Amino acid sequence: MPFTHIVFDLDGTLLDTLQDLALACNHVCAAHGWPTFELDAYRYKVGNGMPKLVERITPAEFAGDTAVFAQVFEEFTSYYAAHKEDHTHPYPGILSMLDELRAAGLTLAVLSNKDHAAVAPLVAHYFDDRFALVQGRIDAYPPKPAAPITLHVLDQLQADPATTLYVGDSNVDVQTGHNAGLAVAGAAWGFRGSIELEAAGADLIAHSAEELTRIILSE
Repeated sequence: MPFTHIVFDLDGTLLDTLQDLALACNHVCAAHGWPTFELDAYRYKVGNGMPKLVERITPAEFAGDTAVFAQVFEEFTSYYAAHKEDHTHPYPGILSMLDELRAAGLTLAVLSNKDHAAVAPLVAHYFDDRFALVQGRIDAYPPKPAAPITLHVLDQLQADPATTLYVGDSNVDVQTGHNAGLAVAGAAWGFRGSIELEAAGADLIAHSAEELTRIILSE
């Protein structure tokens, strides 16, 4: 078995969070009289962290206005904190996959661009104690795909990059893994799909949690 550690992205990989994120964004946009967006549009707005998501829903005339950004970001994070579990759920087969991987002796972790204050309670709520480490975006490190936050996670896990797999659903995730010297598995069931993952250079692509389990365990 080539891997000892598996590090997962959260949104679009373990959890389908798209509807709750979209509703929170559209709530803020509507409150300001700004245009709202269809659900599928958010597949390409998420992935680079919550501050970048707020930037992407803010009309161009307010770009660079720090006061507007601060207000909208606070409104978004407050609304999302209260509604982050309204529609969110694990993708099919995820819980069984995690249990099989742990039973096989692998160490599992989460590394997300979502703010850590949102990541920690979501993981605790949906996954109990399945992960040895949970890390969301914090101000001490630049967001993914920059390598420092990933290297920090590897250091905390005492994991060898050569035997660690990163799993994610977007080009940001492929870059995240490769920037830290990790092999990357693309989660084609997530927000972006296999075409983007292939173009980004994912080392392998799985179309379901069951398929990923078989690949990792070399069954």
